[in-house]
Amino acid sequence: MLSSIEAERVRNRLTKEDLAKELGVSTKTYYNWINEETDVPSSALLKMSKVFDVGIDYLLAGAVGVKNG
Repeated sequence: MLSSIEAERVRNRLTKEDLAKELGVSTKTYYNWINEETDVPSSALLKMSKVFDVGIDYLLAGAVGVKNG
């Protein structure tokens, strides 16, 4: 699970549906990204980094295959 994205979503008081709409995708697509069923496109990561004012590396922290540090 991409817990950093979910943490930022909650911190910014956005529902999953609100964030999906902000990103221009369906809620199902957002769920697939968060549950790592499908990869998050770089364009969506860039949008999220701007919405949350954080780095893309932070958003991907904890993802399978991504090394921290």
